[in-house]
Amino acid sequence: MSVNTILVTGGFGQVGKRCCEILLDRGRTVIAMDLRTDRTVATAEELSGSARPGTLVPAFVDLLDPAAVAGLVDAHRPDAIVHMAASLAPASYLNPAAAHRVNVDGTGNVVAAATTVDRPPLLILASSASVYGSRNPYRYPELVTDETPVDPIDHYGRDKLLAETIVRESGLPYAVLRLGGVISPDGMSSMDRTHLVLIRATPRDNRIHAVDARDVALAFANAVDRADSIDGRTLLIAGDESYRKLQRELEDDMTQSIGLGRLGPSVSLPGDPDDDRGWTFTGWFDTTESEALLDFQRHTWSETREWIAHSQGRSRTLLLRTFGPLLRPAIRLLMAVQRRRDGRGEYADPWTLFEKTYGPEVLANKNPERP
Repeated sequence: MSVNTILVTGGFGQVGKRCCEILLDRGRTVIAMDLRTDRTVATAEELSGSARPGTLVPAFVDLLDPAAVAGLVDAHRPDAIVHMAASLAPASYLNPAAAHRVNVDGTGNVVAAATTVDRPPLLILASSASVYGSRNPYRYPELVTDETPVDPIDHYGRDKLLAETIVRESGLPYAVLRLGGVISPDGMSSMDRTHLVLIRATPRDNRIHAVDARDVALAFANAVDRADSIDGRTLLIAGDESYRKLQRELEDDMTQSIGLGRLGPSVSLPGDPDDDRGWTFTGWFDTTESEALLDFQRHTWSETREWIAHSQGRSRTLLLRTFGPLLRPAIRLLMAVQRRRDGRGEYADPWTLFEKTYGPEVLANKNPERP
């Protein structure tokens, strides 16, 4: 089947905009759907102003408006839908009920609209490593695969699993792409206080499998043309082996890339090897199958670090390098003070801190409050 028109929800986000760029370079008509904000309007103007063989149709539509979503799908009859629009963790911890509406009800709206198309489009869902829940690397050292049992520990992982179920039961051709830790300059620049809590909470020896946002975008762009090989599949999207990191190593690589330097192990606590609940989500993925099917791993970890470093600008990097010797010990002291203030013990125990900070609704065993 020829795939000429693609609807990309979340089309102006850190992965969505790069996916749109690839598809436009390939001469496709791309319906880029997102909420209207100053940032998304600026991104739409940037994409529209670039000389590419494809056609961009910006669509500022609310995912939670079923009639508007249905109208957009009916007007363009896409051959494929890349569904990336989401309320992402940890920012979603501030309002789990609102995030549920976006991540679950919004997915339902996309599916309902897609099922009305005469020739059902391939639906490619962006899911998350969070569906696997807390992964104790000492008890479960094996790589995560699509057959690894899912056991979400937070509301975000639960909602992503519910979205997967909606897609699987839709009757549409589909693929689920579960993403590792996506890294990009815009992702770094949009970090807020919820990310700082995540950094404080995560054990320094927690496993995380990162991936360059440009490679994630390529995975989705390639997927739209490979329905025959990926229909009904769940695929794990992460970088090559160079992206398999421990949390402290990844954070230190990032702070070094921006010029601050490495903070070292003292800024975070270890995980408890005897506590399966005492870890955050993600592990190290087996990407053998997904890479064979989607051919997306184009960058190495060192190249991603160079991308991050370059994005900061020379003056900011030099400033951080100059004051790094003063800032690093101050940050270490601040983290130690925060741990004492929070009454934390020998181990990180992240979900106790999350629940204390945001309330029990952040956990998977709590039902979201519905309007």
